Amino acid sequence: MMDDGYANRLRRRRYREQRRREHMRRGAAMACIGGGLALCLCMVVAIPRRSATVASAAVADVRGCRASMAWPVADAHVVGAFDPPPQPWDPGHRGVDLAVELGGDLLAPADGIIAFSGTVAGKSVVTIRHGRLTSTFEPAQTALPAGSRIGRGDRFATVAGESDHCGESCVHWGVRTGDEQYLDPVGQAETRKIVLKPVTET
Repeated sequence: MMDDGYANRLRRRRYREQRRREHMRRGAAMACIGGGLALCLCMVVAIPRRSATVASAAVADVRGCRASMAWPVADAHVVGAFDPPPQPWDPGHRGVDLAVELGGDLLAPADGIIAFSGTVAGKSVVTIRHGRLTSTFEPAQTALPAGSRIGRGDRFATVAGESDHCGESCVHWGVRTGDEQYLDPVGQAETRKIVLKPVTET
């Protein structure tokens, strides 16, 4: 049987060991946070807009930040919201419809390469590849050949040609990843604000 003195020393040793491990875990956590801050400068928090259907086409820096993509038309007004299907093969709205008249200019939402220009199932389509993302526009026509490099904000096409979706009053803008997952273009074009969140100990 252990005497009380030995038991107390053992408890104190376990307590010190537990505190040492807690300090090590906190130190590791702070190191991870510091590394993340050094790489990203901050946690990015989206600034909600008053309405997802009305947005400015200007892509301005917000305290050093800007949206990952620009709106492809001037004075962007969303008239058809993103409504992805529950399954890839089901019907749905895999992008947004932006109000624009026939003949209106289309501006590159991000740096990229013209990947396709032509007719798909009777619809006039232009596609831009931006690294891991791809933008698709309909109805759209361009004089640029496939492989042409364009910069963010460059005029690359006009709203023209055939479409069974928008007609002469809008253009459909879709954004998808390399694995054919469709994203909400509004989320890509919204400006984002950098904020630092305080770390609180519990």
